[in-house]
Amino acid sequence: MATSHGRFGPLTLGVAALLLGLFGGGGTLALRVMEDAKVQRLAVAQSQEVVELLLDLRGMLFQAVVSRNLMLYGDPGPSRERYYQTSAQLQAGLVRLREEVREVPEQAATVETLARRSSAMMTRLEQTMRYAGRGDVGLDLPMLVRESAAERQGLLQLIERMTTWERNHLAQVNQAYSGRAEQARLIMAGLFGVTLLLGIGLLWLLHRYQQSNAARYAFLEASKRAAEADNATLSASRSRLQSILDHARDPILLVDGANRIRLANNAAAEQFRQPLGQLLGCPVQTLIPVFGRSQGEVQACRVDGSSFPAELSVGRYEQDGEAGCVCVLRDISERRRLNEMKNEFISTVSHELRTPLTSIRAALGLVTGGATGPLPEQAREMLDIAQKNSERLALLVNDILDIEKIEAGRLEFRRERVSARQLLEQAVTANRAYGEEFGVRFEIRQATDTAVYADVQRIQQVLANLLSNAAKFSPAGGVVEVSLEVDSGNATFRVRDHGPGIPAEFRPRIFQRFAQADSSDVRQKGGTGLGLSISRAIVEHHGGQVGFGEAEGGGTVFFFTLPRLVEPARVPSGEPGRRRRVLIIEDDADVARLLCMLLDRDGWDGCIAGNAAEAFAALDRESFDALTLDLMLPDEDGISLFRRLRQRPDGRTLPVVVISATADDGRRSLSGDAVGVADWLDKPIDQGRLRDALRQALCASGGPADILHVEDDDDIRRVVAAVMGDEARMVPARNLAEARAALAGDARFALVVIDLGLPDGSGLELLPDIRALHPPPPVLIFSASDPDAQTASSVAAALVKSRTENETLHHTIRHLIEARPSRAEAAE
Repeated sequence: MATSHGRFGPLTLGVAALLLGLFGGGGTLALRVMEDAKVQRLAVAQSQEVVELLLDLRGMLFQAVVSRNLMLYGDPGPSRERYYQTSAQLQAGLVRLREEVREVPEQAATVETLARRSSAMMTRLEQTMRYAGRGDVGLDLPMLVRESAAERQGLLQLIERMTTWERNHLAQVNQAYSGRAEQARLIMAGLFGVTLLLGIGLLWLLHRYQQSNAARYAFLEASKRAAEADNATLSASRSRLQSILDHARDPILLVDGANRIRLANNAAAEQFRQPLGQLLGCPVQTLIPVFGRSQGEVQACRVDGSSFPAELSVGRYEQDGEAGCVCVLRDISERRRLNEMKNEFISTVSHELRTPLTSIRAALGLVTGGATGPLPEQAREMLDIAQKNSERLALLVNDILDIEKIEAGRLEFRRERVSARQLLEQAVTANRAYGEEFGVRFEIRQATDTAVYADVQRIQQVLANLLSNAAKFSPAGGVVEVSLEVDSGNATFRVRDHGPGIPAEFRPRIFQRFAQADSSDVRQKGGTGLGLSISRAIVEHHGGQVGFGEAEGGGTVFFFTLPRLVEPARVPSGEPGRRRRVLIIEDDADVARLLCMLLDRDGWDGCIAGNAAEAFAALDRESFDALTLDLMLPDEDGISLFRRLRQRPDGRTLPVVVISATADDGRRSLSGDAVGVADWLDKPIDQGRLRDALRQALCASGGPADILHVEDDDDIRRVVAAVMGDEARMVPARNLAEARAALAGDARFALVVIDLGLPDGSGLELLPDIRALHPPPPVLIFSASDPDAQTASSVAAALVKSRTENETLHHTIRHLIEARPSRAEAAE
């Protein structure tokens, strides 16, 4: 409507301007017509004046000739008088005629001719007038009359020609005036028509304008009513929004671009213990110091100096060129309290449940294994049932604790270089008895060996889960096929069963927590539904992938991959023929020369490159059998160099040994990309590690070893003593005080087994006392809770009670005892 109204203004102005132009043009045309009429009147008057003069001259010429003739034939007196009067009038007429036609060249020339000939005629007439009254016989009067008549006739022709010209000129002027007058009439008629049309148009525009005004007024009235309704709705919406904000349990703050609070709800006032009016306009940093720098869990401050933990969520917006944000705070004090309760519960489950469970499992294992003598058949059946259910309970507890650690990001991995085939064979051996319970046999169909960098215990857990699932869902008498395939980058473990397969509707959520198929024949198999979820987390932490598919011929095949390590090349010393070449990438000249010497002893030739540019130049010049790599180079970091090397055709499979002060950091950075890394060695190279490796082949001499077992649970101590039997003498210590007393005595312990949770402190507090011994015995942590990576790296081995079988415990203790130095070596 406003647009329609806006068009009327320019249109009206245009019409008014057009009318003014028309009126102006009409006035100009009228003035021009009047001017033309004036010119026409002047031309007519001038032409009439000329014609009258010509007619007068014509009569004067006639009168002069008549007067002359009367003088010749009659009385000359009166005729002479009339002649001279006529002659004077003729001269005066010619002068006036010259004045009238002086601006008309054609007529002016004719007047001059007329005047000259008139003068000549008058001169001849005067000459003949001398003979008047003489009566000369020899005068021929008729001839004189004819001559004068002829001359007069010539002058009359000139006069007639001038008269005709004037008449023609007057006719032309009248015709031109008539044409212009006709044009003026037509133009005036056109102007009148246009004016009439414009008048009609103006009346139509006025009518439309009045209609538009009426419509506009109606629209404005409707808009006013709509605005009033919108205002009422907006007011209700604001009231509703404010009510929602005021009833929200979480504090909500509206912050402007200057970080000042513009709006807050009642929950914010209650949470910050300030009146709502005092919050408005207050800088938000006074309440949330980290505002603008952090989100998520923050510490919020009150004006009284107290604080509370909160979860901050910030949503930014921009409206009408003004930026701001909406902040929602949620007090997480209760959440933290619940987390602490959960942690306490997990700790309780870890210690108070795992410890007795370990005693039960171990005791049942010893009894069923014949440690207490032969058992009646019925008693054996009952004990077997108890042992199986204790195993199930142990798996349930371990799965729940593992899933909690995965959620908290605290699942520890202790990786080492290990044979993939050995991992597979150990898993098959360890789970063979479980498969026999279901009448299922495990067979290794293919196992190409390679080295992987993995946590042995965690990968065994993954394989055990896949094997147990395959056994549960295979038909009795079936075979579970296990294989290991190796390609250029990965080692792939496969477990294939011949069961009914996985329902299609269950496949998308098979790796979810607590996920189980719903059919009754599946539910009866038991399980927590956590195994596959935990397995996927473990494999992904190793940089691998896990999946499944339908097996050809029926059944299901589960698989997972681990990044492989290239086997380090072994070149015997003094090998005949060509010596192997190694590229040593090391910026420290002394270390590079040392590596060259060490390689030379083993029959290798070394080529030194002090930086990445020299390394790639050497690779372009010649070929190498292997290379050593320092991760800290002057022109490029070793990680980037390694990735570039793997993109070259000649470096894709080249064995690499990383020798660097930051080997562990590099290993974590490469993760799954560390394909072809033979080993990781920290600087400086510890030659003692080599001697320790040799010592492991030696066995301790004479009699059982003394083992200090620091454990407050009597059942666990008895079980461990029963597991070791006569191979070791177990010295018990129930707390830190007894343990320190035993360590301070004369006994030389081959091993110290400690529990982390003791009545008077943590078992880790004994480590300084143990290291003070000469030589210090190895330490085995045997506890209900998982030690962290730092703790595990500071001891010889660490076992979790509920995860450890009797055989594993026995083997670990024997290995640690046999690996200790001999007494002669200790005395050196």
